[in-house]
Amino acid sequence: MMRSALTCAVLTLGLLTACTTSSTPNAQTQRPDTLLTVTVGPDVTSAELERQYGGSVQLRTDTFAVIGNPTRLSASSGAPERNGRVVHNPAQLSAVAKAIWPVSISNWNDVNDYASSEFKVMGDHTAQLWNDRQFLPFPGNSGAFLGMSLNRAHASQSGGHSATIAVIDGPMDVNHVALSGSLVSASHWRDFANGDAQPTLSGNEDELIYGHATAVAGMALQVAPFAKILPVQVLDSHGDGDLLQLASGIVWAVDQGADVINLSLGATTDSGAVRQALEYARQKGVMVAAAAGNSGESLLYPASLLSQTGRGVAVGSLNAQRAVSSFSSTADSAMLFAPGEDVYSLYPGNRAAQWSGTSLSAPVVSGELAYLSAQGLTPEQAYARAAALGTTVTGGMSTWKAVDFADLE
Repeated sequence: MMRSALTCAVLTLGLLTACTTSSTPNAQTQRPDTLLTVTVGPDVTSAELERQYGGSVQLRTDTFAVIGNPTRLSASSGAPERNGRVVHNPAQLSAVAKAIWPVSISNWNDVNDYASSEFKVMGDHTAQLWNDRQFLPFPGNSGAFLGMSLNRAHASQSGGHSATIAVIDGPMDVNHVALSGSLVSASHWRDFANGDAQPTLSGNEDELIYGHATAVAGMALQVAPFAKILPVQVLDSHGDGDLLQLASGIVWAVDQGADVINLSLGATTDSGAVRQALEYARQKGVMVAAAAGNSGESLLYPASLLSQTGRGVAVGSLNAQRAVSSFSSTADSAMLFAPGEDVYSLYPGNRAAQWSGTSLSAPVVSGELAYLSAQGLTPEQAYARAAALGTTVTGGMSTWKAVDFADLE
């Protein structure tokens, strides 16, 4: 179930002490150049922080605050960080849509007529997802899904029932018929790139990010068809975002009740604001999966942080032979790998497309985490369980674990 979204209203930043479990991302009409992230207690008001540090409070929770363009610094406050503009560089990092055609599914509820009804064992409805060894919604994914025993999970598990996956990404085609019935209430949506509550499709089809969020959501739902999707936009139609928007999106998703956060995006540098937002998610029991990147080299951030700390899952891509994709970024630290090369998912305008990129691998793991969340596991337990279930794959001289659903029950 979507973790209970916080209902306590926050009228102004200064009233946070009366509602210490809420967080409020400030309206970002103008991007601050620098950010100072400080640890706070619930009894410290935003007005006090602004008097102490100058600038303006851009993001506030009961544990930390992010101050934009601080002017009064000290040795104890530390140095501010640059609010990097590019979180997602489509030319280097995006999944790539290849062949595009009209989608055959009318919506996930037609494929799985149980998805929005009361809980039913998926084994009673396996034929609606699988015809023997063919995955009916996207037959082209049959081999990849059979390779990780997803058919067995669909036959015996709840499909991520009651879990909410926040897709923190770019514009999403929320009107795609295949997503009908699988999105949370629009009252929980948010667009930090444009400062409104409509993370809806924008831009032109020739933009490399076009359709990216839609494909990510579709991939998550193929793995976990019972799950719900929470759209949170932090990138504009050009794939441009900043670290403050990413941190704000993570906090927003946590406070709106997400169980799993999917980050099919990344930056090339560490960020104190994003670190604190991810720690906030951990403290609230929210699981995180992040795409490794498509450079074939070192991991993007925050995947690199998750890999090093174990406070989430960094996800690389596998090809149809369950070998590490040549484009997938890798690390010597812990990772999971999942299908992400020439896989099939949604495309805007009630269409589907073939995609390649770790952006499509990450929601496979987010779907697995949705299953584990539905089993009542904590994030730490879920990460350990996902690793334990994984099978060994190799790339060069290194070995890692690949997602496997065979023993998920």
